[in-house]
Amino acid sequence: MIRVLLLLLLALAHPALAQTARVTSGEHDGFTRLVVALPGPSPWTLGRTAMGYGFAAVGTGQPDYDLGRVWDLIPRTRLQSLRIDAEGGALQLALACDCHVFPFEYRPGIVVLDIKDGPPPAGSAFEQPFGQGATAPPAPPDPVPIAGYNWLADRPPATGGPRRRMDLLELATGSVSLQPLRDQLLAQISRGAAQGIVQMEMPGKAPRVPNPGLTDLPWSQIHIGDLPGIAASPGGGSTRPVIPTVCLPDKMLDLPAWGEGRAPLDLLSAARSGFYGEFDEIEPRAAIEAVQGFLYLGFGAEARQVASLVPAAVAPPELAHYRSMSHLVDGDSDPDGPFATMLPCDGPAALWAALAADRLPLGPEVNVDAVLRSFLALPAHLRQGLGPVLADRLLARGDESAARVIRDAMERAPHSNRAEIAHLDAKVDLQAERPEAAQGHAQVAVAAAGSDSAPLVTLVEAHSRRAEPISPEVAATLQSVLGESEGRSDQAAIRRALILALALSGRTDEAFATAATAPPPDLWRIAGQLAPDDDFLAHLVLGPEVPAPAVPGDVRRQIARRLLDLGFADPALKWLGPPSQGDPPEHRLLAARAELARGAAQDALARLGDLDQGEAATLRAGANLQLKAYEPAREALIATGQTDLAAQALVWGQDWRALSEEGNATWQAAAELLVAPPPEPDPGLLATGNRLAEDGAAARAALVALLAAVQVPAAP
Repeated sequence: MIRVLLLLLLALAHPALAQTARVTSGEHDGFTRLVVALPGPSPWTLGRTAMGYGFAAVGTGQPDYDLGRVWDLIPRTRLQSLRIDAEGGALQLALACDCHVFPFEYRPGIVVLDIKDGPPPAGSAFEQPFGQGATAPPAPPDPVPIAGYNWLADRPPATGGPRRRMDLLELATGSVSLQPLRDQLLAQISRGAAQGIVQMEMPGKAPRVPNPGLTDLPWSQIHIGDLPGIAASPGGGSTRPVIPTVCLPDKMLDLPAWGEGRAPLDLLSAARSGFYGEFDEIEPRAAIEAVQGFLYLGFGAEARQVASLVPAAVAPPELAHYRSMSHLVDGDSDPDGPFATMLPCDGPAALWAALAADRLPLGPEVNVDAVLRSFLALPAHLRQGLGPVLADRLLARGDESAARVIRDAMERAPHSNRAEIAHLDAKVDLQAERPEAAQGHAQVAVAAAGSDSAPLVTLVEAHSRRAEPISPEVAATLQSVLGESEGRSDQAAIRRALILALALSGRTDEAFATAATAPPPDLWRIAGQLAPDDDFLAHLVLGPEVPAPAVPGDVRRQIARRLLDLGFADPALKWLGPPSQGDPPEHRLLAARAELARGAAQDALARLGDLDQGEAATLRAGANLQLKAYEPAREALIATGQTDLAAQALVWGQDWRALSEEGNATWQAAAELLVAPPPEPDPGLLATGNRLAEDGAAARAALVALLAAVQVPAAP
């Protein structure tokens, strides 16, 4: 243990070499946290942009921001996207909610950006336009180094007597001094003590019972995710916080053994007797056994009630873990409880740590094999009760195969719940992007679930993925359920499902009214596909003062395409947004089409740039025709094989000579009438009349053929 601690402290003392600013994240009640670890102390700035906020270090240049692990621990409910500006290298935060960013400097070089719900504080300096806002003060100068403590300064002068043992321990290091290493170790041990990973005690006998009043100071740590702690690796290592893990012995958490071979009635009887001994004092061991019996039966509230009877002075250490388990068997989480650091353990502790967490992190921090082994060892009734919760945790981290193991174990249990298994099948299919299969499983779960609203929410999600209409009765049911969900953890999910169900059943106005000021991105997508034209235009033609919502690019393009089909070029351009170097080709084509529809040929050509797809050539030809640049338009049309339109470009440019040589037979015949040389004078009046009659007949035939070749416009 001492060796591990020393390695950790040495790693902390090693300076990071890479000029990389790592960005990590964490989700909390009421706010989302980003932590930017700059390469060193540096001034910084934060300000408003069109889509949210911009953040940058102030200096000669921006560091290389590492965004690889930003989305491991947070959803996109508040932060829609985080990208690095291609020109200046600053961080661009696009928000997905009515919220604001409030920063603070945790320590020099560590900047915390909290994305909080609601409007910003009055007078906040960070609401100024990016580049003009408040700048953090420069980093303070390095402190004056303090000389290290000389452990041998007060020793008496050497005499001719025998040398003390301290003299014998001096190392012959030559010109290399060990004092800087000692100073670094003392500084890091002090920092570790302040952060709660090193416990400082005076020599002597350790206390028998830990003091329950000792807690971490609120400023001693900064938690950015599910695993609180500090990053102990130097530059180039993992960005995941590293903390020491202490795993409980398997015997302490051997829940199957607490009730194996005993009837539930016997367990209840034993749990309610033998609490008190002599002088009516509680018997801690009897209380522990009662708590274990209730936990085996899945009675969390009863286990907590018995645990509360044990005085803190005589409470065994394991009782705190059993209190946490009492919440977990009731289906609640306990992310700040005693299991918070035990996800890497190789025993039952990993299972209870997974159940305690609100969200499981990605990567090897979770010992999935230990979680599954411990779950399969649980009694059948606990597998039924804890399986859906655990499967949800695993699916949220993308572990479909582990969730399938949980599902199969639930199905094998006696008296398995058909609705829960079908519901779990639906969620697994949604995770694997199989919405059609998920829809079938969700329908089975809804039919068998009774009053449970969770399968109905999943059914709406499956319909939403496919943009398939849904029965109006689903929205009516969710409306009634929402009124009973006030204060529950699933209230937000039910409200979102109601909004989508209204849109999927053709009630677009009610969907937007229910969403109020924060429509979910899926509502815009569904409205763009399914809403009738009148409802579509009423909600998706945005006013001049209304910014385009923060939705994915494919949804923007889908809405813009439909607006263009209906003849609304300016609203389509608003959804597409200003041009950017990262715009995909289909985005640029739509923008060029919209610019062309509004008569801005030069802007259309700028949007097209060097695109060479067939549609790009057609749009480029149309723009050149608007600019009366007929020759470039003709070349673009010939390149796409549209020779008839190329011939029309010659007509619009009145290049009759080229048309008589390159057009089709109909156009050539008409053009030759215009480029033919004047006839020689006729010798007589009769000959002149005959020639004029022949020329008139030829011209008439050419015009009749030309009119026959031109398509008649369809009647309105």
